[in-house]
Amino acid sequence: MNYKIGLDIGITSVGWATVNLDSNDEPYKIIDMGVRIFDAAENPKDGASLALPRREARGARRRIRRKKHRLDRIRALIFSKDLLTEDQFNNLFGHKKLKDIYEIRVEALDRLLNQDEITRLLIHLAQRRGFKSNRKSEKLAEEESGKLLKAVEINKKLMLEKGYRTVGEMLLKDPKFADHKRNKSDDYSHTVGRDLVLEEVQMIFDCQRKYGSEILNDEFESKYVEILFTQRSFDNGPGLPSPYSGDQIEKMIGMCRFEKKEKRAPKAAFSAEYANLLQNINNIRVNINGESRFLTGEERRAIKELAFKSPALTYAKIRKELKFTESVLFSTLNYGNKSINDVEKSAKFDYLKNYHKVRVALDKIEKNRICDYSIEALNGIGYAFTVYKTDQKIADYLNDFNISRKDLEVLLLHVGGFSKFANLSTKALDKIIPFLEQGFKYNVACEKADYNFKGHDGKEKQLLLPAEIDEITEVTSPVVRRAIAQTRKVINSIIRQYGESPTFIGIELAREMAKDFSDRNRIEKEMKENQAQNERIKQEISDQGVLYPSGIDIVKLKLWKQQDGICPYSLKEIQIDRLFEVGYADIDHIIPYSISFNDSYANKVVVLASENRQKGNRLPLHYLKGDKADKFKVWVNNTIRDKNKKMNFLKEDITEEDRKRFKERNLNDTKHVSRFMYNYLNDYLLFAENNTGKKKKVTAVNGAVTSYLRKRWGISKVREDGDLHHAVDALVVACTSDGMIQKVSRHCDYKEKRYVQLDEHVVDKKTGEIIEKFPMPWEGFRNELDIRLMDDPMKFLNSIGEFTEDNIKPIFVSRMPKRKITGAAHKETIFSPKLKDEGLILLKRPLEKLKLDKDGEIENYYNPNSDRKLYQELKEQLVKYNNDGKKAFSEPFYKPTKNGEKGPVVKKVKVYEKASLTVDVHDGKGVAYNDSMIRIDIFHVEGEGYYFIPIYIADRMKKELPSKAVVAHKPYKEWKEMNDKDFIFSLYPNDLIRIEGKKELKLSAISIKGTLSKEYICKEIHAYYVKSGINSGVITIINHDNTYTIQSLGIKTLKTLEKYQVDPLGNHYKVGKEKRMPLK
Repeated sequence: MNYKIGLDIGITSVGWATVNLDSNDEPYKIIDMGVRIFDAAENPKDGASLALPRREARGARRRIRRKKHRLDRIRALIFSKDLLTEDQFNNLFGHKKLKDIYEIRVEALDRLLNQDEITRLLIHLAQRRGFKSNRKSEKLAEEESGKLLKAVEINKKLMLEKGYRTVGEMLLKDPKFADHKRNKSDDYSHTVGRDLVLEEVQMIFDCQRKYGSEILNDEFESKYVEILFTQRSFDNGPGLPSPYSGDQIEKMIGMCRFEKKEKRAPKAAFSAEYANLLQNINNIRVNINGESRFLTGEERRAIKELAFKSPALTYAKIRKELKFTESVLFSTLNYGNKSINDVEKSAKFDYLKNYHKVRVALDKIEKNRICDYSIEALNGIGYAFTVYKTDQKIADYLNDFNISRKDLEVLLLHVGGFSKFANLSTKALDKIIPFLEQGFKYNVACEKADYNFKGHDGKEKQLLLPAEIDEITEVTSPVVRRAIAQTRKVINSIIRQYGESPTFIGIELAREMAKDFSDRNRIEKEMKENQAQNERIKQEISDQGVLYPSGIDIVKLKLWKQQDGICPYSLKEIQIDRLFEVGYADIDHIIPYSISFNDSYANKVVVLASENRQKGNRLPLHYLKGDKADKFKVWVNNTIRDKNKKMNFLKEDITEEDRKRFKERNLNDTKHVSRFMYNYLNDYLLFAENNTGKKKKVTAVNGAVTSYLRKRWGISKVREDGDLHHAVDALVVACTSDGMIQKVSRHCDYKEKRYVQLDEHVVDKKTGEIIEKFPMPWEGFRNELDIRLMDDPMKFLNSIGEFTEDNIKPIFVSRMPKRKITGAAHKETIFSPKLKDEGLILLKRPLEKLKLDKDGEIENYYNPNSDRKLYQELKEQLVKYNNDGKKAFSEPFYKPTKNGEKGPVVKKVKVYEKASLTVDVHDGKGVAYNDSMIRIDIFHVEGEGYYFIPIYIADRMKKELPSKAVVAHKPYKEWKEMNDKDFIFSLYPNDLIRIEGKKELKLSAISIKGTLSKEYICKEIHAYYVKSGINSGVITIINHDNTYTIQSLGIKTLKTLEKYQVDPLGNHYKVGKEKRMPLK
């Protein structure tokens, strides 16, 4: 079978389509279409790594373990010196009326402490030993030091200014610490430096010896200080057998792409930065009145010299250095409607940032001292400050480079740390750099250095894509890695299903694939703003009498406003009341689409139809001559703010290089991740032989081209109408062949040259021959696509008498199941277990969050009779401020007393909250909310119906699985005990089920912005399980393409509840009765 795969790859989806190819390797029929949906591999709230909670929890456990070990050692020291016996120690903290430890801490400077007081103080100081940084450089600037170091410096200054002898005296006596001594959540203002605590410890020992203590001698002090202030090297990490021990960064450095035995260079290494600088200089192109060129050798040298002088190089400084006039624009910059100066001032060209950090540090010893350093030494500095995180390790490594102690001290104090690694080693970079200095592009420089730049020879091609490849290390984003992994699964599933390799693959990657979380949010915001603007414009068009404004109408009005209502070619007014009249005004591509393949706003203009016909497929300055051309230039310079559009308008000629560049830029996708996918498929996948001898098996298509084709083929895209649009996009990619591009180019060229409009056909002026409409992939393409998108295509074909040998299945969206069973066992907050048996928890709620219930009582207030006066005054305060807790308690609220005086400030009060199922912690002394629910286990009891048991991560710690099924609105003790013989299957999120109700099932539309009906009614449906609610005993489901949902579906009375297995292509098969599996 001769077939092609089209793929539309996003960060949460892979749309796919397969098409049959004819003898010319052109598509002529749809084989199949589908969508694979998955979650982005990041925290959906802030884009943080999914591994972050685990890493933070591991760090917290490590800190707690080390703190406990430190206290155990101090206890052992106390016992060994006969300060107290073990029994005395165990009873020491049992007294209720213990003296304030901070008072003892200060009194230790002025009197002899008894043994109980000394012991309490030694333990206390071991728990409050202050903050210590691993690096000297972190002590420099507040903006780089973080909240902790800021607080350390502020408190040190406070202590000196007010003359406190020790940290303890400051904490006891200064008003800043009167309310609380320790830090609170997100408030690090009470942090003190460990050096100050060490000084206090030494002073306490000195004073106690002065007042006659024999136990706290020099030996005791030495051992205590060693235990108290020993800190494990950050570079060494935890000890063995931990997998995180040793120099972790060093272990993770990859190998050079060209020199396989050499490790990759840090990006901060001089060779890496210098090579990167040269590459970017060599890639600069400038546009002069629409004509493009690379920089001359002299210009390149000038920028290189400027880069070494200027630590914050911008394009504005480059312009000034090269003495460019305003007619010269940098091709790499997007000027839009902004001024040249604004754009170029903010556009950085600082590829020697780390070099300048080192230079500035060494300049503190002697100006231009960096010039005395060899490239090897500078590379060594880049390596040391990237790989090692402690001063000692950095110093040890740099000893081999003969760096003086004075220089080393300055570097440690001022350089800070570096991060990330290049793809090449310093050995490879040093070989390539001489050719980059000559102005060669990176690929040419690699080849001249005898490296295989393409690097794709000798790879073993396989029927199925391999999961593990060396090149995957180039992809550092977990989001992109998951998208690649899911794409691989889809491709391999297609090949397995068809039993043979594809002939070609076309891929389109969503532009957000190359963006981070904040950039994606910005793009989404811009899209929403554009949608809102389009809605406003649609309303304006409707006001002009157009009942159903089209997309073309919207573009016309936008351009009309940009052009101040003037036709650029004739400089005549375009009348607004005729703008949407057929045959009056057209949208023209400034540089003809047949040449540029550029359908962006920067290449569009609305003109009088008569002018468009005369311009044809020429540039504006080829069409306009003499006085008309001069006036046109004046109008462009005075009216058009978008610099790219201005360049297109003023372009005087199109060279062969321009044509080649247009195709490369506007037809192909050149994003890094697109190149990775292209190489991944090309290098490792075995392709079938084609009929035309084409060598190019994989095409990375630019999204702008597929967007243009989709619109011209009349395919609308409503994202709110579910997930099927990903499959449609993939079909467009599959149909975007070289032959189709040629057809479109010829059509546009012919239309531009011989423009006569008759309905929607193009007519040859000389012969009167009617040329076909815009080329379609094949005859009947749209009808075939529409049928594929139906819920039951075979039923429709049979109803109209269309019979086919193919069994055309509806598209069924496949979703990646979530079967993760690791994570936190419970939420962090611990509550009182007093009301656990009643299905309630006790917690403290801030006063500003209190509310009155419908009966006028404080909602969920616990035991108001314990302090009736307090409760009554709280209630009266809420009534006074109309039940607005924020206003009622904006000022401090004091506890009422019997004598009428102000009592202590009340900030929180006890309330209760419903909690059906909690986790016992601290040996039953507390309870916490469960964290993630892993799955639900479904049971069917004959004569009663379906039940489910929720399974949480906390259940992994138990010997047996839970056996009680949810009973709606009942506490856990009243849930129903299940028998294992009634178990039928487990459901994880995104598992497929088939449900059949005794009554009709009503699903609600997920989006109100789509074009679908707001409700979908059926008797049975295949749907994906999303989550469950144990309070009301319901589950949430969505239909396969995420258009409809039931948020609260009670399963007990369902007629049928079945589980299905879904493969990546959407094929689904019924699952029989399962064995109830333990959590492993």
